Amino acid sequence: MATTRTTTGNPVYQGPAGTVSAARATTPARMAFLRKTYTLFSLAMVLWMGTAATIISSESLLNSVMGLFGGGWTGMLVYLIGAFVLLRVTASKFPLNLIGLSLFAVFMGAFTAPMVARYLGLEGGVGIVLQAFLLTACVFGAITAYVLTTKKDFSFMRGALAIGIGLAFGMALLAMFGNGWAGGIVMGTGWSVAMVLLFGGFMLYDTSKVLHRYPTNMAATAAAMLFYDFVIMFLHMLRLVAASRD
Repeated sequence: MATTRTTTGNPVYQGPAGTVSAARATTPARMAFLRKTYTLFSLAMVLWMGTAATIISSESLLNSVMGLFGGGWTGMLVYLIGAFVLLRVTASKFPLNLIGLSLFAVFMGAFTAPMVARYLGLEGGVGIVLQAFLLTACVFGAITAYVLTTKKDFSFMRGALAIGIGLAFGMALLAMFGNGWAGGIVMGTGWSVAMVLLFGGFMLYDTSKVLHRYPTNMAATAAAMLFYDFVIMFLHMLRLVAASRD
């Protein structure tokens, strides 16, 4: 993404076609970009929930999805990386970016279906899932309202979030390959608390990034980024709500 500078020295972020960031676009252009971003986010949410519900409602589909992911985190990681590559390649190419977002939402529906099904199988499982979703929606809504009303730039959080996600990824890899110490941490309630806080930080940073960094022709990519933050926080909220019932 290229940058130029105004006469005051402030950076103006430009997309491939020279589209400036939403923060420096005209008010109508900025509002249109934000409406499109959150409309696409909402549609991705519907597609995600619909895909997950469809898979959960069919035992054969659920078993097929679990088989597709190789029965573990390794398969899930491979498909997740593939989904991000798809989003990157189609970022600014209409209508490929919409197709990429749709496929990403379907993938996340398949990715989360086995986990959600496991919690639905617990006593009071429907309540656990609904409470986790509502808590995540409240956090997302509060962060969105705060960033869009204050217009603060939280780009300074980038380094801390990079360290946090790097540590989380490293711990997950250690746990995946049989390290008992890492596995005990990753499976604990404290881990989910840390992940909720980490992805709360990502929601804050990414919402700010949508406003201050993303060009107005990349609404689909911006929506995908916010959507991913929501889904991952929701999964850890599920663990926390379920743990509170014990």
